[in-house]
Amino acid sequence: MKIFLFIICIAAAVAGCKKGTLNPSASSGLMGTWELRHYSGTLAGVSIEYPKGNGKLVQFSADSTYKRFTNFKLDNQGTFKIVKNGVTWGDIKYDALYLGPDQGPDFMILKPDSLIIGNTFADGVTSLYLRQK
Repeated sequence: MKIFLFIICIAAAVAGCKKGTLNPSASSGLMGTWELRHYSGTLAGVSIEYPKGNGKLVQFSADSTYKRFTNFKLDNQGTFKIVKNGVTWGDIKYDALYLGPDQGPDFMILKPDSLIIGNTFADGVTSLYLRQK
């Protein structure tokens, strides 16, 4: 039964991904540096709180590039794009965030001081970032 449910969730997530239009207003609010403060999900139900100053950062620039840092050291970098209402998860449309040309979409919830990035897979991994001042 679990495998059947897993397959249905994956099928729904894949069917919900679609192309849309680039959302420049969302990308302008995204510019800056964000620090990871909470990570949750996976099939095991992981939930991790990170303290302020932990060094797990993501930085978005106006030239549509991003950099990820672990322990304040560059870990990964590339280009990003945002597609307005580009992904559906749980019957709700979200802006899609593509990190790199070969990556599938993650959903994105952007607020002035917080950013949630989550995948649309059955493991439901989400990351909460807070804007750095």
